[in-house]
Amino acid sequence: MRCGIYVRVSTDDQRDNGYSIDSQLRMIKEYCEKNDYDIVDVYNDAGHSGKDLMRPEMQRLLKDIKSKKIDKLIAIKVDRLTRNNYDGFWLLNYCEEHDVKIELILEPYDVSTANGEMIFGMNLVFGQRERKEIGARTKRAMEEMALERIHPSKAPYGYIRNKETGHLEVEPIEAEVVKEIFELCKRGNSTRGISTIMKDNNAYLKQGKWKSDRVYKILTNSIYIGIFEYGKYKRKSQDILRVENYCEPIIDEVTWNATRNVLVKNKHSNYGEYIHLFSGLVKCPICGEIMSSSESFKYPNGNQKVYYHLRCKNHNCSGFGLHYNTEKIETKLKQVLEELTLFMLSMDNEIITCNSAKSDDVKDIEK
Repeated sequence: MRCGIYVRVSTDDQRDNGYSIDSQLRMIKEYCEKNDYDIVDVYNDAGHSGKDLMRPEMQRLLKDIKSKKIDKLIAIKVDRLTRNNYDGFWLLNYCEEHDVKIELILEPYDVSTANGEMIFGMNLVFGQRERKEIGARTKRAMEEMALERIHPSKAPYGYIRNKETGHLEVEPIEAEVVKEIFELCKRGNSTRGISTIMKDNNAYLKQGKWKSDRVYKILTNSIYIGIFEYGKYKRKSQDILRVENYCEPIIDEVTWNATRNVLVKNKHSNYGEYIHLFSGLVKCPICGEIMSSSESFKYPNGNQKVYYHLRCKNHNCSGFGLHYNTEKIETKLKQVLEELTLFMLSMDNEIITCNSAKSDDVKDIEK
């Protein structure tokens, strides 16, 4: 019997449950040896959350299941596979479709039976609840760190993180570049123009290249006026934790406010009157993440033409970077809406005809 071993652990899992990668491998290998199973491959997603299936080794496992490489998928518990109800049942059905049986050595029930599937679902519910509790604990811990001015991650450009205190300290060379970027923006330069100037001047950068999105990230980060916003990209505005006097500011508030106006002005001038009909609505057909808009420029006969696209920005998705032309999507949507409208009109006519016939029948009966 050909088996694939799946192991996963996040930092919180290991701290709370003690199921390290080594302990999972040891338990599963002993189980396989006892049952005379052949281990074909090991899929190790160390350090990845179980909130979804977009994990490198999980994606490789799904491909191997589809290509009939294994007959059994073995993990210690269902929460190692996923902590999401929907993903759990999707994975169960996916395995059944490809004749792969799931065995969980610490949850010994047959998932192919009605009772086993019920227990499988209950364990998924508990796993999802635990994931939310872990997330809540992590959120509280991160908020406490922020309030104590202990920076939870890599220092932003212009700062270094003190290894002893965890506080942010100004990095002089990078700080001068940050000041120049804000000054150029204040003069009306676009993020693309500023990135070009940075490249031409060989402005200091530890790694990567100067691009417009890097410049935009600097110009929109309130850390440079000493304010840290925790949860800025994942929460609603009212839920963002703002910590003032978080670190030494690199620019003053007058400069910050002036650049807000320039950024808004440049945004409107760049995009003109174009309104994105699908903003926040279209999801990637592969990973399900919301697709973001982008534009490209071509110069036929010396005239600039802008093309608008939708693309997936999920780096873990196999469709990362794929572009979908919005004009083609709009054309297709218009066609579908026209067909739907015609269908609804025909249905209305059918209903009117039926009601008319029923009315005539009633009149005949009354006579």
